[in-house]
Amino acid sequence: MQLKTSSLEFERFGSVYDKPVSLEKTGMICRDWHMIAKRSINQLYHFDCEVRLEMQSGMAALVVGESLDVNKLEAFAIHRYVKLKPGLYFNLVAVTSNITCKLITISDYNYSLDALTPAYMFRRILPRIRISEILGYYYNIRNSGYVFNGESHNYFELTYVDRGQLLTDVEGTCYTIKEKELMIYGPGQFHTQNIAKGDSCSYVTIIFDMETVVYDVESSHYELLLNKVFTYDKKIYTLIKAFVSESTSEIPYMNSLMLCLLQETVIRLLQSEFIGRKSEKPVTTARQHYEDELLERILAYIDETIYEPITIAEICQKFSMSRSSLQILFKENMDMPPKKYINELKLEKSRQMICENRYTISEIALMLGFNSIHYFSRAFTQKYNMAPSEYAKTIYKT
Repeated sequence: MQLKTSSLEFERFGSVYDKPVSLEKTGMICRDWHMIAKRSINQLYHFDCEVRLEMQSGMAALVVGESLDVNKLEAFAIHRYVKLKPGLYFNLVAVTSNITCKLITISDYNYSLDALTPAYMFRRILPRIRISEILGYYYNIRNSGYVFNGESHNYFELTYVDRGQLLTDVEGTCYTIKEKELMIYGPGQFHTQNIAKGDSCSYVTIIFDMETVVYDVESSHYELLLNKVFTYDKKIYTLIKAFVSESTSEIPYMNSLMLCLLQETVIRLLQSEFIGRKSEKPVTTARQHYEDELLERILAYIDETIYEPITIAEICQKFSMSRSSLQILFKENMDMPPKKYINELKLEKSRQMICENRYTISEIALMLGFNSIHYFSRAFTQKYNMAPSEYAKTIYKT
């Protein structure tokens, strides 16, 4: 998550205040600072006195550090007016297309503008790919011996096999797409499709227009999606199923949601190249429905009894299942063991209770069944990178 200038982490650099400085009363001087959006900073300001920054329009991030070491610079979203301590190195990054900020200091100031090597790169949250339009989507049911002699076009084409298996040739290379697997053909790629004798196949075809939005040399290109079969993945399966369901819903904004589902599918596929893929066994629709319903009831029970000491044995007894079955259910659907899920939920509840400011930290730890205040504080710090008391200060301060 991004840090703000009102956070505890910012206090070693300065503080925030609510009312603008009166130049007449303080005798301070001011200059207007105009800036357009850019990704890099190659110079830093260094004042020997206190500096105040008052945003007038737009949104900006403050990049600040105690030295010219680019690896030790920190970025903070500007929240309210900012007072910087003397001797810091800093600059602003325009997050919106342009900003205006007042830089206020004493009349007897002294500053330098120092070169930063290498330049500091600010990571703006921008899309790397954009699906502009879905040109067609079809559910195909093909019988034994079906042959499609092939085509190429200027668009992307996703083929997801729902049942059976599909043989395809892409630019002279043969692939087999099995049940719950998919493949993407790129613009200009000649591809054929056919069904082997004795088999049948049902598959989804989605044709779409996509562009890669390249902002820097690190951007990933769509070549990562091509010339490979993506094996079964539960998240992809869920997205495709939701896409098919939404395509027949006739509910307002269904088209927008279909675009979002397809874009998330493509992003998940790109991410899989960096985080690795899990080898998961496809499950039947009936089994998945049973697991979803059972998991929903278990999660509801945990949420209802979160203020009581919950044990794994108690859950297993209530829902008539073995400990190993419960572990598998959570691992496949929640990507974590049940004990960890319970602890994570307790910590999230504790955070909510701190925000409500009705109980002390010790009372919250006791109410949620933590063995001691020290254990609770350690677990909270590990999850949120600050102690409960520190978190409370940030809430009450803002």
